[in-house]
Amino acid sequence: MGARASLTGVLLLVCVASVVAQEPRPQDAPRATVLVRQVAGTSIYLDIGRRHGLDTGDTVEVAREADGATVGRLTVTAATEDRSVLTFAGEPFAVTRGASLTLFLLRTPTDAVPEAAAPRPGAQTGARVSQPASSLSRPRGRVGIDLSASQSTTSVGSVDPERVSRTFATPAFRLDATVPRAVGPLALHLGGRLAYRYADGASITPATSVRIYEASLEHDAPGSPVRVRLGRFHSPVEAYSGWWDGAMLRLGGRSFGVGALAGFEPDRWNEKPSADRPKLTAFADWEGRGRGWRWQGDVSVHGMRPRDSLPDHTFFGVSQRITSGPLRIVQDLQVDRDDVAGKWRLSRAGLRSALALGRHLDVRVGVSRRETWLIGLGAGLFAPRSDRIDGGIAVRGTAGYLSLDASRSTDGLGRESTGLTGSAALRRLPETSILGASAVVSRWTGPYGNTLLASPTLQVDLSPAWLRLGYRFYRSDFIERISTTHGAEASVDAPFGSGLRLSARVRVQWGSYLANRSVDLSLYRVF
Repeated sequence: MGARASLTGVLLLVCVASVVAQEPRPQDAPRATVLVRQVAGTSIYLDIGRRHGLDTGDTVEVAREADGATVGRLTVTAATEDRSVLTFAGEPFAVTRGASLTLFLLRTPTDAVPEAAAPRPGAQTGARVSQPASSLSRPRGRVGIDLSASQSTTSVGSVDPERVSRTFATPAFRLDATVPRAVGPLALHLGGRLAYRYADGASITPATSVRIYEASLEHDAPGSPVRVRLGRFHSPVEAYSGWWDGAMLRLGGRSFGVGALAGFEPDRWNEKPSADRPKLTAFADWEGRGRGWRWQGDVSVHGMRPRDSLPDHTFFGVSQRITSGPLRIVQDLQVDRDDVAGKWRLSRAGLRSALALGRHLDVRVGVSRRETWLIGLGAGLFAPRSDRIDGGIAVRGTAGYLSLDASRSTDGLGRESTGLTGSAALRRLPETSILGASAVVSRWTGPYGNTLLASPTLQVDLSPAWLRLGYRFYRSDFIERISTTHGAEASVDAPFGSGLRLSARVRVQWGSYLANRSVDLSLYRVF
């Protein structure tokens, strides 16, 4: 299942061709440069968020850092303190994990940022993007209604297979919002989802689900040496402690700060508050910069002392982010106390780099080890170890995009898995003005079998709407059981009046052991 999930993610990494012309950006537009953390379909994940001035509903113009060429625009669909999810605002363009993008925060003429407020060119993650007072005083966010429904039939058994049919439908209401000065000088951050899950068979999950992902008050005034966060939130100062029901205090300026977080781990099953797992984190973070370079880092020490049957968990983490011209390097490290073995264990280590070679060529290399402590599964249980090395090269131009990615993983028993993915795209097909095309081919080989995935896609520009038509071929011989599936997909993204936007996707799959039909609808408004 992990291999299939990763291959599906690779399929969705690069969907469409690149560069589109945009009107000139305001010279004083707030600017930040950041590495792409992940890409999934049309969602782009960045390690930059509200504390850097990027919030839900904002629109950013994207430029390549290597040459400053504009490639398109993105809209923020969700944002936390140090992370955000963006989607294409207009014609899609090529984005890959590890790429370096320069973002210009766009404003209307009446909201233009004064030149004196614009940050220094080349600002990285961690640099606050200045915002005008008019944008800071109004609520910002995204509200929407989603519907996912599917009907599937699977064959179980190889001699006399039994056919099992299941039907699911999940309507949901989603809200993400920031209300500046909701309580005096404190800003209110809200994020949650109300859903109902229909299943025609037995299910271990409740039919109605209320998930509160974020509900917090924050004081983070510009220039203030004190930063406070209260409620439910994801740690905005380091990448190791995760979600909190509690409080955070940070003292210091942008160049150096220290602080602590104290509270409880939310219930992983239903996101409800729980006092069973108190935890405490102390941290320090710093930032240095010079002409053409920047260095950011943080170090943190963590302790969880559960009141239930779980063992104590003590660990520390170190992260660094280095920028020098076209080179970007990101490092992370986590060491956990292994109470069973009575020693410390390296549970997480990674080093990722991306380098722009001229205007049209990007390369990236990454190495990592993961052996994560598994909360909730008892003493001494760590996830199976995985050592991974991966790299990629991408060639970009005004007409299209070509990339090749390769990876090799080794588990704790020395078993190897390899993956190879190639993707290509044309912004416009020859002799056409509205048609574009892309294709992805992936091959994965592991100790239990091999998989092959191929997916061509056709994009139709129906401005201001976009239509995508695709085919997906998947074949695996997992544990000597050969399975082949085919899939057809159609999706559309279009304005729907009154500020609403509609995204819809229909998929049909058929094959040796599986038949599936599904539909996903999302009607949302950014405010």
